[in-house]
Amino acid sequence: MIMTRIFPLLLLLMFFAGVANAADRIPPQARQVLHKAQMCMDDSQLADAVTVLHEYMAQTDEAIPLQVYLMLGGVHHKDGAKGKALKAFRDGLKAYPESELLARNSAVTCYELERYAEAGQLFEKAHSLLSPPKPVLLFQAGSAYYSGEDYTAAARVMSRLLSMEQTPKKEWVRLAVHSHLEAGQFKKAESMLRKYLSKNPNEAPYWELLAKLHLDREEYEKAASALEICYRLRPSSPKELERLASLYAYSNAPLMASATLKRAYPGVSDTDKSMKIALLSASAGRSEEAIRQLSRLGNSASVAEKKGHILYQARRFTEAEKMFERVVQRDVKSGDSLYFLAMCAWEKRDWNTAKSFLKRLSGNKKFSRRVIPPLAVIDDLEVARKEALN
Repeated sequence: MIMTRIFPLLLLLMFFAGVANAADRIPPQARQVLHKAQMCMDDSQLADAVTVLHEYMAQTDEAIPLQVYLMLGGVHHKDGAKGKALKAFRDGLKAYPESELLARNSAVTCYELERYAEAGQLFEKAHSLLSPPKPVLLFQAGSAYYSGEDYTAAARVMSRLLSMEQTPKKEWVRLAVHSHLEAGQFKKAESMLRKYLSKNPNEAPYWELLAKLHLDREEYEKAASALEICYRLRPSSPKELERLASLYAYSNAPLMASATLKRAYPGVSDTDKSMKIALLSASAGRSEEAIRQLSRLGNSASVAEKKGHILYQARRFTEAEKMFERVVQRDVKSGDSLYFLAMCAWEKRDWNTAKSFLKRLSGNKKFSRRVIPPLAVIDDLEVARKEALN
């Protein structure tokens, strides 16, 4: 989101274009020094360029032109000495406080040195010095504040930028929204998004961002509506549609959940879809809706077992027992149902019943290890009871 890749290009333009365009305003001695330093740079003799500039700055009686500060900072920056580059730019800015070039170069170098608060302030200063102003400088200020986790400052700058621009760029809107979200200004973030989407209704990523905003605030119906639009505008994966279906299920809209799952898995049978919807409802905490959905699939052992799992997760242990008992009546070796019957009894502190079911699983390879810990606990409880009676 933060456009750091444009900074090196801006640095080059500001170092040398600024010098060339203002050559007629540079005193003859300084012009000669700049030319000599430029030749050193062209020959990759950066240390010599620095020496030429420093000797001139130490010996001259005339006011040092801002172009000298620009070039000195540029040489240091090209040599990788960004701390020295920043000092040169900042010294120049003290001498020429109205120079947008020096303010912007200082801002960029601060950003690269991860001095984000200073970078943001300097980008704002550079913006204020230009007439007409360049909106991108406010975007860069907001990016700097955001990188430094000063989200309130980022939101302030980005709000100002969007208020000035009738057709803001996409990355500006995204940064503005995220800044307001991080700053806890949710209503303003939503307002910005909706304003943007009213003018750009086909922008799927921004509908997705709006959905995320609603999800963060647990507004599931609104989130589902925004995601529905998003997935109609761009191709969506089965997993994405399944998540949308879960939102519909949580919002007590099983028909929409069913229709969404049909889009996600067009070749899957209605029975499997209903099973998925039931499980989605259960995972959303809608156990009653899940049981109703499963009841439409008949009274098979697999359906009863699924109901038992849902009821167990909802801590409705007596009802869950009835479901697992149905399965065991049809298949006495049903390990999963026997295990959950033991766990239901365990939760009800019916230790004898729990032990009975666990014992029946001792010879089952799938469950033999799982039954050892609870059986050991029950044995310890029995020993403790006997000792208490004695």
